[in-house]
Amino acid sequence: AGVLLAVGFLHILPESMELTEHAMIYLLVAFVSFYFLEHHLVLHAEHEQLQHSNITVPNSHTDLCPNPHPLGIFAFLGMSLHSLIDGLIIGTGFEVDHETGLLSAIAIMAHKIPAGISIFSILLHYGYRRSRAQLFTGAVAIATPAGALFATLIISDLPKSGLGILMALAAGSFVYIAASDLIPESHRARGLKGSLSLCGGILVAVLAGLLTHH
Repeated sequence: AGVLLAVGFLHILPESMELTEHAMIYLLVAFVSFYFLEHHLVLHAEHEQLQHSNITVPNSHTDLCPNPHPLGIFAFLGMSLHSLIDGLIIGTGFEVDHETGLLSAIAIMAHKIPAGISIFSILLHYGYRRSRAQLFTGAVAIATPAGALFATLIISDLPKSGLGILMALAAGSFVYIAASDLIPESHRARGLKGSLSLCGGILVAVLAGLLTHH
């Protein structure tokens, strides 16, 4: 959460404000859009259900399963779209400069592994065979580099204002992910663990920015 917040506010948002005067508006648009995307594709709700329900996940060593629940495919589609957008953000960052692209990649990778575990668990939870769940999880992972490649192909001809809009949307997505998913998760940790993790993530992003800048 700290990495995403710091990269979003300290690196990507300032870059977007230099390119467009309406950066804050587009940040808000991205935040609200991600809320509706996640809310209506059920991904966040099902992630929470997996964590708190007493329903057992199918045995991970068997490929036998009943008919899979259709909600699993909605979770897959939502995460795939999210991963594609992550790739677009990385590609857009590198179009601005190497530092922004690298920091965007670091921030996105910081939440990719738990996201991959989540979608795999969700698919198993809804009755998908282990082999099919692995295939879908791999497709979600591939969506990010595919999005980055697509971004490099289409963004080079964009005017600076268009690039600024994309960067502001990226900042909004980072803030949303941190605020809606990662910070609430940190509240589950007892003691200072969650707070120290948040501050540590911010420090990592700040140090990474200083290193890439030099």
